[in-house]
Amino acid sequence: MTAESILCVDDDPQVRGLISRVLLDSGHDCVAVGSAEEARKLLDERSFAVVLCDIGLPGRSGLDLVEELGRTHPELATVMVTGRDEPEIASTALQLGAYGYLTKPFEVNQLLIDVTEALRRRKRDAARRLYESDLQETVVSRTEELEVAVARLEDSEGELRRAYAETISRLSRAIESHDGATGAHVERVSFYAEQIALALGLDPARAKLLRLVSPLHDIGKISVSEKALRKTGPLDTQERVEMERHADVGHELLAGSGTELLETAAVIAWTHHERWDGSGYPRGLAGEEIPLEGRIVAVADVFDALTSDRPYRPAVSAADARAHLRAGRGTAFDPQVVDAFVGDVRRARRNGSDEPVAPRPMSASITTAR
Repeated sequence: MTAESILCVDDDPQVRGLISRVLLDSGHDCVAVGSAEEARKLLDERSFAVVLCDIGLPGRSGLDLVEELGRTHPELATVMVTGRDEPEIASTALQLGAYGYLTKPFEVNQLLIDVTEALRRRKRDAARRLYESDLQETVVSRTEELEVAVARLEDSEGELRRAYAETISRLSRAIESHDGATGAHVERVSFYAEQIALALGLDPARAKLLRLVSPLHDIGKISVSEKALRKTGPLDTQERVEMERHADVGHELLAGSGTELLETAAVIAWTHHERWDGSGYPRGLAGEEIPLEGRIVAVADVFDALTSDRPYRPAVSAADARAHLRAGRGTAFDPQVVDAFVGDVRRARRNGSDEPVAPRPMSASITTAR
């Protein structure tokens, strides 16, 4: 067990003495005080990893101290050590941020187990806060870069769109380089998306907008490690959480500009992994709760993913990919979008070089896009 500094707050001298001896014998540095006021002053002077806190303290409840520490010292792990074996109080303590609830009298081993678990959770929470902080800095930095690029192109709408198309192309290539995908993937997805939109009867200007912004649908993957992106086997639980986070990250990067282009791109990045039956991510939207742009790109992306080699599986034929879309009609995909694609966009692969080499037959449990 790694030695850590632990603060014991209990008004009973005997309990303080017992806890101090147990922790000192286990190699920890333990300081014991008898009130919340003493604890507060001590925490202003030095740092601790864990605070063991009784509920009945002179002047104020230990629950109040736990709530205060959650606001003022979020890096601390708190464990209640009390003689009150009451489920409602235990529930309140955990809701206020306590990592554990130990009732007196307690076994020495149980105290050490609770302290060890609190230290482990503290370490995980610290890593999570660091990750979120770094990610937020990345989001802010990327957003500022995009805003500066857009601001420089405000002289003319035509020039803005031409330059924005080039910006998207470059960003898309950067994403593909990180993702390990081929350079033609986003071009095909954007072409399919425009054709689906036209087949659905959307205004040509809106269809063109969809073609322009859809290459940014996976921009959030800049936050996903290359190890997870290029893994040849199934993702583990942590990798799956990291991968699914890319939809939220993409939205965070693109939303809030107030421009039609970036706001549409943000919607697509956020919703292209939602499913018609509500089983998708990140928000579990269903049916027409999913914006039409997201429903269109979902079909375009899955079709191209299926007919392209990926690290985790080989390509399948275009016919098998269309069969997969039909099978997901009304569950994974918007039925009207599938019908538009299968019925009217059959020649979307415009040249033989886009066709996968020796495509394999599609298995029943095929993995689509991650």
